[in-house]
Amino acid sequence: METHALRLFLAIAAQGSLTKVATALDTTQSAVSRQIVQLEAECGGRLFHRTGRGMMLSDLGQALLPRAQKVVEEVDGMIGLVQNLTETLTGEVRLGLLPVVASVIASDLFKEVRARFPNVNLGLFEGYSGQINEWLDEGKIDLAVNFHYGPGVPKNQDMLSKVDACLISAYGDKLTRGKSVAFDQLDGIPLALPSSPSPLRMVLEQTAKKRRIRLNPVIEANSIPVQAELAATGGCYTIIPYFAVESKVRNGLLQASLICDPPIERGLTLATTTQRPMSRAAREVGRILRHVVEQLRDSDAWRLAKVR
Repeated sequence: METHALRLFLAIAAQGSLTKVATALDTTQSAVSRQIVQLEAECGGRLFHRTGRGMMLSDLGQALLPRAQKVVEEVDGMIGLVQNLTETLTGEVRLGLLPVVASVIASDLFKEVRARFPNVNLGLFEGYSGQINEWLDEGKIDLAVNFHYGPGVPKNQDMLSKVDACLISAYGDKLTRGKSVAFDQLDGIPLALPSSPSPLRMVLEQTAKKRRIRLNPVIEANSIPVQAELAATGGCYTIIPYFAVESKVRNGLLQASLICDPPIERGLTLATTTQRPMSRAAREVGRILRHVVEQLRDSDAWRLAKVR
């Protein structure tokens, strides 16, 4: 029984689809299927039920799952140990970032990775939440930094930091003059918001419905720099994390007020792909990324509450 076959088994169990696994590995569905059939022959029974909804683990598959995970983890641990002892850390790590996050962490992340692991190559991919989740599911990226809304943290994600949501306006606006603004004060004001589907847009609309107020998106823009520019002209407001506009607020180009009562619960998380075990290079980049975010999180540029 080969480790490669066990890795395929774990990937299909996670994805529930031969097609998705084959695409992620850049191979054919028939090639993956043949290897699973061979593994089933070695195990003496079916590991999956083939249904119209995809690949579902059989009782035998359920029994094999934790043992396969343990075997693969032990093999990866031995590989990592050998690498630690015999060679310099090398490889490529592909990281998915929201544009607003990339703008504040990419430079520091690159500098630290370059200084500590000069033979590790970073691949940075900018995208919006839905795109990033698809890239993770397909195994196109190793790590991703994304927003998560609401309590709890999904599987395969770690919380990096809470992120505030601020009402942003032109400098001198009366509504955003104070430290905070109640959610109900968004009633009817002209807003520049991301287009649907958007996690932020969905949360805003659900909260507005519960509060019985009317959101008034007068323009849709998925780019935060564009939203900020629209707000700066005084024609509308927008809702942006403080760290994304801190320099403009500090320089008197924009004004920010923390949305509260109720606040918009949002966190920045680090997610890993389930398509393959993390390489040592990916784990090290993840540690550096956490450190970079921690440093920013403790600075005055991260949260509005720290500077008022």
